[in-house]
Amino acid sequence: MAKHLKPSILFLLLLGVLSSNAQDIHFSQFYNHPLYLNPALTGVFSGDQRFTGIYRNQWADVPVPYLTFSAAYDEKWYVPGLKNGLLGWGLSFVRDQAGDGDLSWSFLQATIAYTQQLGDELYLSGGFLLAGGQRAFDPDQLFFGDQFNGDIFDPGLPTLDGFDRTAAGFMNLGGGVNLYYQSQRKRSLAYAGTAFANLNRPNLSFSDREEVELSVRGNVYAFGLVQVSEYWDIGFRGLWHFQGSYKEAVFGAVAKLHLNQDVGEELALQLGLGHRLDDAIISEFAVFYKNWRVTMSYDLNTSPFRVATNRRGGPELSLQHIITKVKPPDEFKSCPIF
Repeated sequence: MAKHLKPSILFLLLLGVLSSNAQDIHFSQFYNHPLYLNPALTGVFSGDQRFTGIYRNQWADVPVPYLTFSAAYDEKWYVPGLKNGLLGWGLSFVRDQAGDGDLSWSFLQATIAYTQQLGDELYLSGGFLLAGGQRAFDPDQLFFGDQFNGDIFDPGLPTLDGFDRTAAGFMNLGGGVNLYYQSQRKRSLAYAGTAFANLNRPNLSFSDREEVELSVRGNVYAFGLVQVSEYWDIGFRGLWHFQGSYKEAVFGAVAKLHLNQDVGEELALQLGLGHRLDDAIISEFAVFYKNWRVTMSYDLNTSPFRVATNRRGGPELSLQHIITKVKPPDEFKSCPIF
């Protein structure tokens, strides 16, 4: 009986926490999910089309781990008449599932951004997001105290611990700005910006008797790379994330080695180390090959929760592919073949 009751109690406690102060998901590789970090990053990359996927398996030693998956696509949209500017649009899907009752988030997000060139190496972007989705759980996987008949636990007994609904739909509005620097002579680049989501404070309650508003989520971040030699770059990352009473600070550094710089055969390796304050140490390894990037990171818990997780925060895997289209020449001249 204790085996069945313990996960259910944990789920109900988790449900109570989420009901009192609902929070969004987060990624350790926040820099590898640009559309979720800031809609102003839509279309801000070297290339024309970008595909991004990220998967997170958190707290494997907890009875039911937290699983998060996201896939995104964005591209540049060149509009005639826009001088030194362009539009970007994108779509992303996020799915998160946790707990004994499969408490889940699922939403589809659309983003649009405008980027204006301020100088030869500096760009300013502003973007907006519109998302729709739902939070849900499966009550059939839960067990309650009144299903104990006095002698044994009987999951077939009815329970009075009911819910008005098992799913809550929501719409989400947000926006942000981003400043992007790209050196013309070196590989050095940098991003800095801020973004806000849940500006409409959607209601996520499973009860008709109370409302549970999703607090506004804010991000302030900066990250980039600095070329220090022909083969080596060093990078920095920082994020300040806040939502209601929840605060999160992440910072880290990376070193990137370019093994092959021939056009069309580029190959580089990257190692990184980060720290989410009062929570986890984050290690990272990434491979860059041509227009592909694969990044693997792992969280090592340092918070008091490490007693339950055995310090195993969990792995996170991301994949990115960028397509660059060949632009036709401004003028076309036919050349006779002799």
